[in-house]
Amino acid sequence: MARELLIRGRTRNLRDVESNSERKSFWRDWTLVLLWSVVGYACLIFTVLAFFNPRLVHFDISSLLFRKEISPFFAFSQASAHYPKPQGFKIVALVPYHNHERTAILDCYLQNNLVQHEGFLDQVVFVPQTEDPTSIQWLYSIINQTPEYTVAPSGDDGEWEVAGNVMYIRIDGDTVFLEDNAIPTIVKTKLDNPDSLVVSANVVNEAALASLHSHPGVALPYLPELHRAGQPSRSKPQPDDDWRPSNLPRWQGPPSFKIIRGFEPPFGGHRWLLSHDPSSNRDPIAASVYTDTGPTLDDWTVGAQQHYSFLHHLEDNDLGHYKFPLWVNPSEPISQHFGCFWGNDAAAVRNTFNGTRYSSQHLSDETRPQVIIDGKGIAVHYSAEQAAAGLDATDLITRYRAFAREKVCLQTE
Repeated sequence: MARELLIRGRTRNLRDVESNSERKSFWRDWTLVLLWSVVGYACLIFTVLAFFNPRLVHFDISSLLFRKEISPFFAFSQASAHYPKPQGFKIVALVPYHNHERTAILDCYLQNNLVQHEGFLDQVVFVPQTEDPTSIQWLYSIINQTPEYTVAPSGDDGEWEVAGNVMYIRIDGDTVFLEDNAIPTIVKTKLDNPDSLVVSANVVNEAALASLHSHPGVALPYLPELHRAGQPSRSKPQPDDDWRPSNLPRWQGPPSFKIIRGFEPPFGGHRWLLSHDPSSNRDPIAASVYTDTGPTLDDWTVGAQQHYSFLHHLEDNDLGHYKFPLWVNPSEPISQHFGCFWGNDAAAVRNTFNGTRYSSQHLSDETRPQVIIDGKGIAVHYSAEQAAAGLDATDLITRYRAFAREKVCLQTE
């Protein structure tokens, strides 16, 4: 009997302990639930706020919700507010001006980069290099509308020597795309590298970068359509303001077709279409690299393929294909179409010019200038030389204009 009572006592005591533990566990569980609910709710609020206000975080919060490629190299941009405009000096854009149709595209990007629109540019100085009456008239029309716009007193680069405490950014007037972070990035890199003479942006398919931007996966197998399309080859007709290559049909042509040296444009306003066969040597870049009869990398056909490849990546939001950190003193000249330098270095910059490119040649004092390409901010230049040879026979200008109107110009109109 005593043993039974003992066992019953133990049973009763154990039951009391379990009951006591159950009450503790009940409150602990609800405390954890409440805590995680608060944390989850806070994260949800932060995610929503960060999605609509990118300034809260230093990366694209939407990439956590949607499938988007993030460049492996961080670039400063006004969208993140991580790197505000430096104070104590002016930032002036020098714009050699050739053609109103191309500079009308650049105008949207320049407007967005003005200080009044939370950009870095205090002033834009156009340097006319054309005598075309229509282009000159257009230039003065936009200057009269924008107080920050002005014209250089002469059609050369003498404006560079106006002031020493000025950072100049030379942006060729034929620039047809400018990434949001391009100007803040090269300004930051120039200040971080005070010994550098020139910091260039990542200009697509220009000079030293031509080979890099021709790698498979960056350059895609685009080919020119050979005949005018009588009927739309898609279910929906393509509007004139559609810049997206995905709405184009696939390339069709004879299996033996290849781009050879001296290839002439099929017809005015022709498009370039993505080929089903990426392994052939028929596209301009592959023909240039792997055949003896292909064009050079300076040919207009290579430029057309590069431009269409860029628009393809732009639509897919994967410009990370073009990105790299810094390239210091490249062995080949770099493009002068998008470069950043101090006014005090204007004479030295002149001495390092080699044709239309910045050269890493030695200066008179036997010092090697530090020339840097910053691969984190992208610009696209529409080559005037290639345009005369055949680039103008494509519809590329129409596509870049359509992109700017849809994505850029609306912010300032």
